Amino acid sequence: MNMPLVSVAVPAYNHAAFLDICLESVRTQSYPRLELVVVDDGSTDATLTVAEHFAEQHADRFERLSVIHQSNQGVSVASNRAIAACSGEWVHLLGSDDVLYPDKIQRQQQAIADWNDPDLALVYADVNFIDATGRILSSATRNRRPPGPDHQAYLWLLLYNDVANPTVALRREAFLAVGGFDETLSLEDLDCWLRLSARYAVARVAGLLAGYRRHDGNASRRQLMMFEANWDTLAKFAEQHGDLIPPALWRTCLRRRLRSFLRWARRHAPALVPMILADALRSLIRTPEPAIWRRYAAHCRALQS
Repeated sequence: MNMPLVSVAVPAYNHAAFLDICLESVRTQSYPRLELVVVDDGSTDATLTVAEHFAEQHADRFERLSVIHQSNQGVSVASNRAIAACSGEWVHLLGSDDVLYPDKIQRQQQAIADWNDPDLALVYADVNFIDATGRILSSATRNRRPPGPDHQAYLWLLLYNDVANPTVALRREAFLAVGGFDETLSLEDLDCWLRLSARYAVARVAGLLAGYRRHDGNASRRQLMMFEANWDTLAKFAEQHGDLIPPALWRTCLRRRLRSFLRWARRHAPALVPMILADALRSLIRTPEPAIWRRYAAHCRALQS
């Protein structure tokens, strides 16, 4: 296997308690030729100090190591800046509280070399969900897509996004060509994966290759924010690439999203229930227009205000 330089991009915000473990998981990768770029997104804790100390201690492990500080602008801006600052053809994106397992980069780069698919733009794997102490809570391994490149990944991403962020490797040129992460969205990943899949191939490498850390928080409010981002994402994809999706799949997608939103609304916003049920019934015979996704996104924003 040829050993090209591979980059790891770490957008970081207020994760001083986890960042050293995160960066150590990059340092101990079995893949030899690495670049590390950390972007501190205006943290108010010791995140920047931790990153700079790590860089001082371990610069000799990496062919290039950069720590960039910016004012707080959000994870999408920090991720875009980190990836743009990388020089490797492939960039492994890693949240500052997540961890890579030792052979993650080696296994994915080997798979990329073996597939030799010039259209490949995103590679992902299976993930463990871990708590604040690193204890495994669960593993995402069931009902996974077959390994290898898929040139129509949007057909399943539309229904279910099983791309776990700490397992992602991106071909930098393709990521930049589609405009990177949309900095206007509160949750940016699905939108980017859909846009990439409309032009490029997406591939899964089988195996648990990273740990995704889950934190406590306002679960109801975060869930509403996720609904909002998903409605906006689907509206945007329908407007830009709607013709890629068969009408029956759009109808199925709407019903699935409405079913999930209905469970939330019955508890937190019962006034929306009649509208949700009516739209679910209409979707049995009518293909949804982009406006319906926008309408639900607007309701979510109103509920958060």
